[in-house]
Amino acid sequence: MKEILINLPEELNIKGITDFSRELKTIDEGEVYLFDMGDKRFFPPFSMLFLAQQLAKFQKKHPSSKFLFKNCQNHDYAAHMGFFQAFRVDYGKKPGEASGSSTYLPITYFSVADIQNEANENLEHTGDVIQRYSRQLSSMLTRQDEGDLVDTLEYSICEILRNVVEHSQSKNIWYCAQYWPSKNQVEIGVLDSGIGILKALSANPSLSTKIKSDYEALQMSLLPGISGKVYKGQRRDPNDHWGNSGYGLYMTSRLCRNGGNFFICSGQSGIFLEGDEKSEYKMDIAGTAIRMIIDTSKIESLNDRLKSFSNEGHKLAKEIGGIIDPSSASQMLSRDFKPVKGNL
Repeated sequence: MKEILINLPEELNIKGITDFSRELKTIDEGEVYLFDMGDKRFFPPFSMLFLAQQLAKFQKKHPSSKFLFKNCQNHDYAAHMGFFQAFRVDYGKKPGEASGSSTYLPITYFSVADIQNEANENLEHTGDVIQRYSRQLSSMLTRQDEGDLVDTLEYSICEILRNVVEHSQSKNIWYCAQYWPSKNQVEIGVLDSGIGILKALSANPSLSTKIKSDYEALQMSLLPGISGKVYKGQRRDPNDHWGNSGYGLYMTSRLCRNGGNFFICSGQSGIFLEGDEKSEYKMDIAGTAIRMIIDTSKIESLNDRLKSFSNEGHKLAKEIGGIIDPSSASQMLSRDFKPVKGNL
């Protein structure tokens, strides 16, 4: 019986996990795959999400093979966060089972259909449901009910989740987060298994002939006023608070780069943004994944920051021919626009 040993990467940073994902594609067919989880190490939230998806995909690709996992016991934190159960290894807690604390949100997923059904039942926009959920998550993570940190996390989570619901065609959204007060740092990971950025933007007839690769699609998605669903010549409702205007990723990435960083990947490419620096990564991922790292020591009034980014985006969108005016939801915290209704 042919057994193939696969070692988890030593470094669970972006380079380590992306290299690992591409290495998985080169592994020969085997009757038994033995995954060595290795010695004790720290599992960042985004890395757990990404690796769990890659391992689940590898198992699905080899349905007749046997899978063994050793040294799982060295990783209590990852087990508690639901990492192993996320790719069907019977060790630790299941995704969403851990209750969370003042410093983390475990690996959890929720259904896009549930969001849409709740919106329909309450006669409201899906954005209202997502905004409530984002507020709940940001309050759970920080154990605060209000303040600049809660506002910033709520806005960032809401904009990313809206992108998934509105563009990805994914059935589920996965997330995981960690807050380190002593390091003034928050990391949030969000992942879907949808159609990806390239296909989503190609729905825009003015972009379909311009975008030839995943990398070009990612670069385009980070520009203001770029959307697969809204484009020049299409009628827009100026009173639609949640109207799609292609500013979500631009505004969120700008927030993260203020002392933190932003990483987005889809298909065969990934882009890492930190300050004024940009790096490309070779990937192999179904759908889209995003990592946001926010420096909490540099958080200012959210609406002040968003106004500044909106003005910058307005000028840039005019130069590149994108949608000039962002929706009100992308320019300010949603609860400052209208009352938050109902309960999640």
